[in-house]
Amino acid sequence: MSMDSEQLSLLETSTVSSEYIVSQSNELISTPQDLTANEKKIIFTLASLVQPEDENFRTHRIRVKDLADMMGIVSSNFYKKVEETVTELQKKTVVIQSDKSKLVVNWLSSSEYFRGKGFVELEFSEKLRPYLLDLKRNYTGFKLTNVLSLQSAYSVRIYELLKSFEKLKKRSFSIEELRELLVVPPNAYRYYANLKSKVINKAKKDLEEKTDIKFEIEEIKKGKKVVGVTFYIERNDTFFSEVLINDTEEEGAYLSAIRMGIRPNVAKLLVDEYSEERVKNNIGYVLKQKNVQDIENLSGYVVTAIKEDFYLKDVKPATKLKRNVRRNILPKWTDDTNDETSITSNDKAALEFQEMLEALRKSKEGRP
Repeated sequence: MSMDSEQLSLLETSTVSSEYIVSQSNELISTPQDLTANEKKIIFTLASLVQPEDENFRTHRIRVKDLADMMGIVSSNFYKKVEETVTELQKKTVVIQSDKSKLVVNWLSSSEYFRGKGFVELEFSEKLRPYLLDLKRNYTGFKLTNVLSLQSAYSVRIYELLKSFEKLKKRSFSIEELRELLVVPPNAYRYYANLKSKVINKAKKDLEEKTDIKFEIEEIKKGKKVVGVTFYIERNDTFFSEVLINDTEEEGAYLSAIRMGIRPNVAKLLVDEYSEERVKNNIGYVLKQKNVQDIENLSGYVVTAIKEDFYLKDVKPATKLKRNVRRNILPKWTDDTNDETSITSNDKAALEFQEMLEALRKSKEGRP
């Protein structure tokens, strides 16, 4: 067997899903990026495959058909279109400036398109590690599904620029700054009225119809001239609730858990450790019995619900004797006499449970 054949046999094909989480540093988001909408979707798809435990970027083999689906390419020549997009993306750079340096780096260190095999292998440039890998603070995460339906590169960029300020609820730009971040060509939309109509208002419509946030704007004027815009950012609760409830009713427990923001490896362990039915029942319980819009750490709450089986407690209230027994075996932070679990408890529950799952996984692999 040749070296190439051996390498091909060792690298597994990565599973992609619109429900995976994309995490980026806010510094990267706030850097001008001259990418098309489809190029951005490839970057987002690759970023969604980065796992919290990864210490280095890995080469990911992705099916061409999966990338075509992510980009919304439905034509019969999707192989050619994906190859062309990947080839152009390989040439693209991003410039990240700080007080100490100016970094010019290609998005991809390599892209290898295997004709006749139906897949492509992609890897991020190593210099992007601080902006996409092992993020601890000053970063923004969102589900891939939020950007996949956006066809305008400007709408994609406005989404991530506003998403990074969602908790602050507003973000202001001068017109010059907004044009720079969106990489609007100098001769395009030279008048504010055109920029507002073709870029800002289109993004407003796109985000409200297709993403988990929406916005209103307030124009900043100097005299009669508009010199800036303030975006007032809101969570798009209608989109959020309809997508979650309608979609999770039709899919399996594993995909439903991922849709809740739970990492794929943890979702698999949840289904293996408990059961398809228990995972599904508790996800349904969280969606239908709780106001999910008010839960900041939804994935942590869902993990807690599955572990403690909130669904079973709701349909079959425990007796006083059983509650006393449970208090003896549950951690001190739990109290099943209280129907509302705080966000702090959810975070601790998720952490303890993931540690337990990691120990279980290691024991199955025969590691200490």
